[in-house]
Amino acid sequence: MKIQAVITTVALSLLLLAGCAGSKKAPAPAPPSEQLTIIVLPVETLVSSDDQTNLERAQQLARGAETMNRLLADYFAEMDNVKVISAEQHESLGESYRKSRAEQAREIGQRLAADAVLLTTVNRFVERVGGDYSADQPASVAFDFKLMATKSGRTICSGFFDETQKSLFENLLSFSGAAKRKFKWITAADLATEGIRQRFEACPQLRQP
Repeated sequence: MKIQAVITTVALSLLLLAGCAGSKKAPAPAPPSEQLTIIVLPVETLVSSDDQTNLERAQQLARGAETMNRLLADYFAEMDNVKVISAEQHESLGESYRKSRAEQAREIGQRLAADAVLLTTVNRFVERVGGDYSADQPASVAFDFKLMATKSGRTICSGFFDETQKSLFENLLSFSGAAKRKFKWITAADLATEGIRQRFEACPQLRQP
């Protein structure tokens, strides 16, 4: 009888434990990342005082900014919460040139009722000299970006990209990257496209859906 009582007690305990385990609630799903309304401002160039007399570099940066503006427009084309404004729109929306770049950006964001503004600066944009399989000069691109909250001015996310393409023999560790590029010398626009996708992927608000 005692053995039977023990068995009964153990069986009831196991049933109770199973019931408790079955009644546990499933963990709540993670909340979706916050979607902000974003204004993308025209790309600016970084020219130091030493570069003002360097016409070639100034022209490179100007072409780079124009290319980056087009690449950003393409990148954000399918994102309804992001609006890319042109240089002409930027000119008409800015109220005071005495204000800093950040102050002007916030002012424009507020006027357009946006949550955040994206500021991008191209620091280097050197085009490839040569063809797909033989280049005398590789493409070289450097840019940085900052996504800034319109109301508070705080930086939501930021990053930079800086790469000069190297041959496989110069960097034996870059085999996977070279393979993705089909072992070709790519253009500066292609390199900038890669940089935009890589760096924006790390910022949830700028990541493509």
